[in-house]
Amino acid sequence: MSYFHSNASFLSQYNQWILGCMESVATDHIETVQVGEDIVFKLADEQGNEFFSASIYDTVYEAEQFLDGVNFDNTGYILMGIGSSAIVKSILKNKTEASWFFIIEKDMSLIKKFLEEVDLAPYLQDKMERVVFFTGDLEELSVVLSTYVNSLVGYYFLKTDLLRTFATYRRDKQYYESVVEIIINQIRFYMTSMGNSLQDTLMGMTNELKNLPVILKSHRLKELRGRYAGKPIICVASGPSLDKQLPLLKQAKGKALIVSAESAFRVLLKNGIAPDIVGILERGPNSYELSVQGVNIPEDTALMGLTVMDSRIPKEWNEYVIPIFKENVTHSRFLNEALGDFGSISTGSSVAHLNYSLSEYMGGSPIVFIGQDLAYSEEGTTHSKDSFYIDQSDMNMTEDQRKQLQDSLQDDESFFNKPVMVDGYYGGKVKSRELWHQFLYWMEQLIIGHPGSLVINATEGGADIKGTVKMPFRKVLETYCKEPIPSIPETFASLPPVPNDMKEILATMVERINDVLGEMESISTFAQEILSNAERLQEDLKNKDAVDFLELRSSRILRSVEQLVKRILENPFITFFYRPLLSNYHVKMNPISRVSSVERLQEILTHQSYLLDRIVEGKKEVIKVYEEGIANAVQELGLDPEEIKIMAEVKWDLPEWIEET
Repeated sequence: MSYFHSNASFLSQYNQWILGCMESVATDHIETVQVGEDIVFKLADEQGNEFFSASIYDTVYEAEQFLDGVNFDNTGYILMGIGSSAIVKSILKNKTEASWFFIIEKDMSLIKKFLEEVDLAPYLQDKMERVVFFTGDLEELSVVLSTYVNSLVGYYFLKTDLLRTFATYRRDKQYYESVVEIIINQIRFYMTSMGNSLQDTLMGMTNELKNLPVILKSHRLKELRGRYAGKPIICVASGPSLDKQLPLLKQAKGKALIVSAESAFRVLLKNGIAPDIVGILERGPNSYELSVQGVNIPEDTALMGLTVMDSRIPKEWNEYVIPIFKENVTHSRFLNEALGDFGSISTGSSVAHLNYSLSEYMGGSPIVFIGQDLAYSEEGTTHSKDSFYIDQSDMNMTEDQRKQLQDSLQDDESFFNKPVMVDGYYGGKVKSRELWHQFLYWMEQLIIGHPGSLVINATEGGADIKGTVKMPFRKVLETYCKEPIPSIPETFASLPPVPNDMKEILATMVERINDVLGEMESISTFAQEILSNAERLQEDLKNKDAVDFLELRSSRILRSVEQLVKRILENPFITFFYRPLLSNYHVKMNPISRVSSVERLQEILTHQSYLLDRIVEGKKEVIKVYEEGIANAVQELGLDPEEIKIMAEVKWDLPEWIEET
């Protein structure tokens, strides 16, 4: 009897692709051995030697030993290689219903055979679907894992058990070692893209609201889509190799669009090169004070900065300004949609990512990297000799800023400053840092996402960037930079006039904001009610030997918090603000999520009370920023503050069973 279709019915939500592929996969060649109620596979290693994927004497005992020490209160598990059915069944039996279970197996026929031979109904029927099978080559696997980890599912893998079966060490060893690296990079990538705190998020949001008048008065990004199709675009970063490329870069002026990172802007100007575009990514004041303040902005250089940039930057620029909404940041995407879609791009955490994504959006071909070392030079330097990281002689820099720059380049034990070795441009390994390693990985993911673009790495040094073609910069100029291209003034002159309907656009946007802030008010009210109940129960637990209706009261609070978190996660806008807070909550709660004693209940209530309190206080901070930001924008644009203002109202009532407490 085959259990395949029965099992497939429990896996239909998250495994559609692999189940569809399996329909044509043959399994007759896969040999299995029945050991009690479990199966073991008969396989061959890379040398052709046959072996069993697990014990053929006592698979249950072996599974117990394999899983010894696994924390089944965690919310994420990754198993590489199926091994035996006993391992999979044991994880399914012991994990919490809400936890996710990823099974990565290179051989799809092995997965199908497993689903044919093993009845998973006792473990999956009438439960939330939380099991996902993965297969395919490394590039496909990386893309699919990225989709899951960077969705809401990623919360569950902030603390995870990564398990590798015996068979994977004998079969396709290199594949599974690469999978481990992919998983680690994906989780790190997810954590670094999460944001630091609500305060960091509020800084970006404050800047976006301050920039609203500029956004409304400027040309739209979407007007630039494909404007430089088939034209060479050179993305300039400030790595140490840039110095040797500067004489050649002068020759490219007018024959390629030169897009400068903010840290390379002063370098180019010192060397007599006015870039066509400067990309600005950072939200903090240093971005203005170190990159722009005191600089004589060239009259033909355009500013294309994220809408979270310091509002002083666009105000000091020339007429060529295009603020950019970041598609993969929820708040920025929400504002863009609320304004009626000015255009947006997905980008990463460095200005090099922004400039690449912008170049791809404008249709550049080829897109050329120079100064993109992402590693130390052979002499141990980190940046161009003319960058403010190295040469600060002509800058009015504070001691605090100097210290920040020095500290940012120190090798130490903090995560992002740790030295690491990465693949080099010329082969072998080169010294880098964990932060640059993350930038490198993110750039590679962006390039993978646009497989049709020709990307040339002409850095001639530093780290190897997968997905790029290596070519000397001189050859790039000789091959691709032959004909004149439209200048920035010419391009802007061809754009349609900026619409003059600011009042209508802003009013519609504020209406959308009020709607979603009403949901946040409702969630805050819900959180305050639960918090009051949790605090009363905490006091009763401290002061009484026996608490009336303890199980009922604690259960209602726990279920209420679960429903509250679910409500937050259903709304991407609200999730955006509480993401670091929820991540911190998951990390603390995963190991103690089962209520096994009064002491454990008190510990759980403490963490939940902190979460609830910060939800309530965070809502107040968010609404205050919106009230001030919209009021200032309305005033600056000369509009009526009584017509356009923030008015957040509760949208839904508390659940009835909450009120009973």
